[in-house]
Amino acid sequence: MKRITVIFLIATMLLSACVTTAPSSKANTPPRPNNIKEWMALQSRAKKKALIGALIGAVAGGLSAGIAGGNTDDILKNALAGAVVGAIAGFAIGKREDTIFAGRDLAIRQAGYDRSQGYIARVEAVTFDPPQPKPGETATLYVRYLVLGPDPNETIKVKMFRGLKYGDDYVFGAGPNEFKVPQGGGVVESKLDLVLPKKAPEGTYAAEALLEDSQGRFPQTLGKGVLYILARAGSRGVKTAA
Repeated sequence: MKRITVIFLIATMLLSACVTTAPSSKANTPPRPNNIKEWMALQSRAKKKALIGALIGAVAGGLSAGIAGGNTDDILKNALAGAVVGAIAGFAIGKREDTIFAGRDLAIRQAGYDRSQGYIARVEAVTFDPPQPKPGETATLYVRYLVLGPDPNETIKVKMFRGLKYGDDYVFGAGPNEFKVPQGGGVVESKLDLVLPKKAPEGTYAAEALLEDSQGRFPQTLGKGVLYILARAGSRGVKTAA
């Protein structure tokens, strides 16, 4: 009886965090996302559904321990193990760092900015170091962007989404990451370390960086770059993405 109670409690906790309304048949074929932010929103909903699947694994794992005559600790261990069996494998996020690359005065000259323009933002560069990593290696995604507002004493909060596409499909996304730009704006350099999957296909990946203002004072701004993943020595027959 005690074992059943433990499993029931685990199931209740997971369900309370994961249950969502069942999607309609139309929701099974969502429209193709226009940018990385839209894709990440779709992934968030998909992960909730995946967690419900993990719940089934958790309960099944706990029941198997109970049937085998395991004690309460065994049941808990098996239940938790079942819950993480479906963990997503792929790109891993490492260190992130945001710094002011140049102050407001230089940003104004660079953009030819006037206060009458209100709030502006633009992505100036999206690059990788190294530019041609191999599967399993770490590559640093660099994004340099400019943001300006009319008040030189204001701190502007910027949100950024980053992503990668292989062919027509997104394969990685991160964000929103927030950064506060002091003194009415400037040029910002943002770095994010990515550990590439060991089985990442060789080819050309399109990188995206999307900026937006938390108050909607400037339109979403999109910057693009390229990542080339090289095959490891000895790999054959891997096609390059279009």
